[in-house]
Amino acid sequence: MAPETADDLDGINKRELYDDNTLIRVFIMRTDDDAYPSGWAYTLHYGTTNPTDGSLEDGTIRRYDNAHEDTKGHELHLAPDPDPIPIDFPGMLTLWNQFWSEVPKPEFTTD
Repeated sequence: MAPETADDLDGINKRELYDDNTLIRVFIMRTDDDAYPSGWAYTLHYGTTNPTDGSLEDGTIRRYDNAHEDTKGHELHLAPDPDPIPIDFPGMLTLWNQFWSEVPKPEFTTD
């Protein structure tokens, strides 16, 4: 089922590997850790298992994350540019929907 609220996304930790050697990995968790002022820790990753000219060295094609939110904020990692792009965090549900609109794979269900 598609998420209706941000609360529906809390606790998602899922990975899917596809026949074309791409993968999607999503991790979303509410947190009160000071390192995450937004109240969320997350990674929305689309990549490849075989890094190429179309991906970053780690296989990333597109990834939203806030791994260093307290120092770097929210970021978009977009191949082939190795430098992350700072983004304004639109909220977890909006970012979830944005990610799935930008990757060529079907959205994970949250149930």
